[in-house]
Amino acid sequence: MTQSFIYVSCAASRRIDVFSLDTLTGGLALRQSLPTPGSPLPLRVSPDGRLLLAGLRDEDALLTCSIDRQNGLLAALGTVSSPGAPAYVSCDAAARNAFVASYSGGLLAVVPLDAEGRPAPAVQVETGLPRAHAALADPTGRWLLAPVLGADAIHVYRLDDGRLTPNAPPLTTVRPGSGPRHLVFSPDDRYVYCLNELDGSIDLFAFAADTGTLTLKQSVSMMPHGFDGAPWAAELRATPDGGFLYASDRRSSTLAVFSVERQNGQLSLFGHYPAEPQPRGMAIDPGGRWLAVAGQLSGHLAIHAIDPETGYPEPRARIATGEDPICVEIRDQGSGIR
Repeated sequence: MTQSFIYVSCAASRRIDVFSLDTLTGGLALRQSLPTPGSPLPLRVSPDGRLLLAGLRDEDALLTCSIDRQNGLLAALGTVSSPGAPAYVSCDAAARNAFVASYSGGLLAVVPLDAEGRPAPAVQVETGLPRAHAALADPTGRWLLAPVLGADAIHVYRLDDGRLTPNAPPLTTVRPGSGPRHLVFSPDDRYVYCLNELDGSIDLFAFAADTGTLTLKQSVSMMPHGFDGAPWAAELRATPDGGFLYASDRRSSTLAVFSVERQNGQLSLFGHYPAEPQPRGMAIDPGGRWLAVAGQLSGHLAIHAIDPETGYPEPRARIATGEDPICVEIRDQGSGIR
């Protein structure tokens, strides 16, 4: 396996760019620019690698695309109206239901997908979630967690064949003004990491997969020392083995790198590194060797080689994208595991 595929949503260009990544050298090549019926922002590759989900935020719609397993190219399957403008999209393990979090709509919607991946109108809408920013199922598929920036809370839902039921308790509150944005689960489902957009921090929670409850264990700053601007945290990603965690901040245009203690999930800062201007989206390849970062202001995608011992992201390649690159997803050739 020497090739992965990188998908970048280019909102101003109204297209999704597809790049091949040489996993031996880090080399990049543009393979496709797929026009979209709107401005794509959030992206998500389905767990089985068959589909790419894209939220058309200005058009209040969800677009699904099939992914060719060998060459990574996209083909549009269908578009459906969303109850609110998508800020984040994901789906369950079987790719039978998509989940749309709407920041402006303050809601979370469940959108059914047919056997080919075509979307149908939403069958469930959870409201009262001001500035909902993500919706992510845990590795067991039993729980869906939704960070709600405007309420400084993480809502937890029991997930049963696409049906959402608020857990008891239904949410976990975090520090006032922190602004929970994106989540990452540890591979063993024991921990959840939450990136907080407004105060530039990362919270570590112990996660009880039997009850769906969260217990705060650690809070660390992701901001570089000496930076006196207001935080504007964007993306959080972990290596597939859970050994390193990466966070991007748009205002300082930096990447924060943390090592993860395997026994208790605790984070230790390894360092801060310059990134593309305004790094909004990033992703790590399934092999854990490459970090792809898109600069929203630079209009470029950068590739970093990940040092397996330290997590250090060494710059390797850089390539132009469409205008306003927002989100990044990566899929392996053939296997489709993201």
